Amino acid sequence: MARRICVPRLSEGSHAAPGSSATKMFDPPAFSALRLVFGVGTPNGDPPDHDTFKPTYVVSVPVFSMGGLDPDGVYEFDAGFLLDAIRRRALRRRWGVRVEIELTQSAESVAIADVWAEAPFKDEDDAHGLVVLGRTGRGTTLPGGGRTIVIATTLAHDSKRASGLSGIYNIQLRDTDPTTDDKPNVASMVRGIQVDLTHFEFEG
Repeated sequence: MARRICVPRLSEGSHAAPGSSATKMFDPPAFSALRLVFGVGTPNGDPPDHDTFKPTYVVSVPVFSMGGLDPDGVYEFDAGFLLDAIRRRALRRRWGVRVEIELTQSAESVAIADVWAEAPFKDEDDAHGLVVLGRTGRGTTLPGGGRTIVIATTLAHDSKRASGLSGIYNIQLRDTDPTTDDKPNVASMVRGIQVDLTHFEFEG
């Protein structure tokens, strides 16, 4: 599973690509919501995967204050602690948790710039990855021409794997792959969203 994904631009947008040789800069996608979603798998006892996952509880982390509620610049919630507590008591199903990051791309860039997301995971065979939720993999179009996109991690089934979802998630707009030397026609600054799933806000 890839730790870097691209959400393609929408063809139905109304704005043409810039005509000059200079890179046109846009604001990065707005950070709209951060959720930790706990859920179960099938009744046969298998651990949940992307296809069988049934969301059961959702913890929404406030994002009106960038970087969490305390001054350290990190969104914090001990997801592993809660996941283990649920697993100890709710024994009739196997449980998992994923991170969901909801973004909003403006109408001005939606037809000319892809949304690139990179997770803090290592490039290993058993590492977590990222997926785009929704049927199309391109988000949901908004009135006025923008769109919302929900990017989710793959599922963690225990506290150790849940802590591995921590780190900085980088979001940006580009019409070229950010990992190449190709000069973009359109781009944005990188928006970093730092998450720590081993601590609570205001924990000493």
